[in-house]
Amino acid sequence: MQKRSSGLTTYALLLGLSSLLLGLLLWSSYQRTWELQESRLAFSSELIAEWIRGSFVASDYLLRDMAGQIDPDDLRYPHPDPQAHADLSQRLEQRYKTFPHAFLYGAFDRQCVVTHGNARLGFDASEREYCQRLQADPELDSLVTRGFRANVGPVNVTQARAIRDEDGRFLGLVAIALDLEFFSQWLARMGTGRVDSLAIEDDQQMLLARYPPFPQAIGQLFDDPNMNDFFASDEQFRVYPPVRSPVDQKHRYFGTRKVEGTPYTIILGIDRADWLADWYRLAWLAVLGWTLIMALGFIALRNYLRLLEGRNALHQQARTDPLTGIANRSYFAALAEREIARAQRTQGWIALLMVDVDRFKTINDTHGHHVGDRALQTFAACCSRVTRTEDVVGRWGGDEFVVLISQDQTAALGLAERLLEEIRAAKVLNDQGEPLSLSASIGLACLRADQPVDLDALLHQADLAMLEVKRSGRGRIGAENCSSAFG
Repeated sequence: MQKRSSGLTTYALLLGLSSLLLGLLLWSSYQRTWELQESRLAFSSELIAEWIRGSFVASDYLLRDMAGQIDPDDLRYPHPDPQAHADLSQRLEQRYKTFPHAFLYGAFDRQCVVTHGNARLGFDASEREYCQRLQADPELDSLVTRGFRANVGPVNVTQARAIRDEDGRFLGLVAIALDLEFFSQWLARMGTGRVDSLAIEDDQQMLLARYPPFPQAIGQLFDDPNMNDFFASDEQFRVYPPVRSPVDQKHRYFGTRKVEGTPYTIILGIDRADWLADWYRLAWLAVLGWTLIMALGFIALRNYLRLLEGRNALHQQARTDPLTGIANRSYFAALAEREIARAQRTQGWIALLMVDVDRFKTINDTHGHHVGDRALQTFAACCSRVTRTEDVVGRWGGDEFVVLISQDQTAALGLAERLLEEIRAAKVLNDQGEPLSLSASIGLACLRADQPVDLDALLHQADLAMLEVKRSGRGRIGAENCSSAFG
């Protein structure tokens, strides 16, 4: 009897302990699954937000080029010199055609009256958001607007850049209207992946794009209290528990992220049944008994590692320039700061090369952006081939690349010369199969890290040296900063 009682007690203890372990396992796996889903929402939304910001930065460069073609005195309608009006219109038309998804453009005078473009000439746009904001804020040079539904034409957003004098006074602006296909086509190429839906809204809750497509909802205004509260907060990212989508009425977990510098918000949805499917299988198998717990633990670990690999891949994408495969601007800065700190500990040398593709705009304008992209990829490959694994190489922006090395000025000059030779030897083929020659202007700044080192100052010095090279003929190395500016 005593042995039986002891056996029952032992069994009861084992049953209780196994039940407790099973309960802890199921609860912890549920929490872990949700945390990983939240991380997925955060990283996926950050990547999309970076793409949107990058796209508008790129088109702002084109707007800046259009504005550079304009003498503010020519912003008159009707213009007293029809030929001068036609000449400026032709130059603006040529640059307008380089904008993807732009269907309307215009140049405006200081009263926001259209003077040039394919918009209605003489139209008074002073009531438009972009005119009022650029006129009112002398510190604001460019902006993108909320979605706008005109009386005719598609729902669109406007990107505008102010034309100002040296004192910041508003003299006019240039603007383009972008079809919402700009957003929709990119979301379609991206696909939903491991999320159930992707959407882009502006801060008045107008739906600008969605995938899977829901055409009848594009351009509609929604009134979601959760989104109203999010817009009113200072938060950049927020996750919501299951709520009903105002678009297709399905219940989902939602992650929302504001796109910095724009009125847009990324919305990613995950169906609750989809993301809990693995957990349900784990729970069903776990109740079979103690003998299956180890197998279930292996499945949970395998799923966790897969999700961790996905998160690491997202980390890598967030740190890498998608076109060239080298470090992007923010990741380069982080690596450079770490390398500078190491050099300061050893009081070694630090050198920075600012490398600019010569006449890159001419390549783009003459042969197309796809050839320009190949040129940038070739350029990045040249930088990687001549540097060591411990050197830091990155794309600083546009057609500018940066290289940071922990070596003295002699080694830095040698590296710059090898890089010039590598670039000159590289060839890029145009669409006709003809090779295009590349060249670069390189600015070099270096110092011994026995004093405080400021990365921004180092970049500034290298940039000045590079600009001096471009002013004096291009295709060379400017290294004055290594001997004079830093001693």
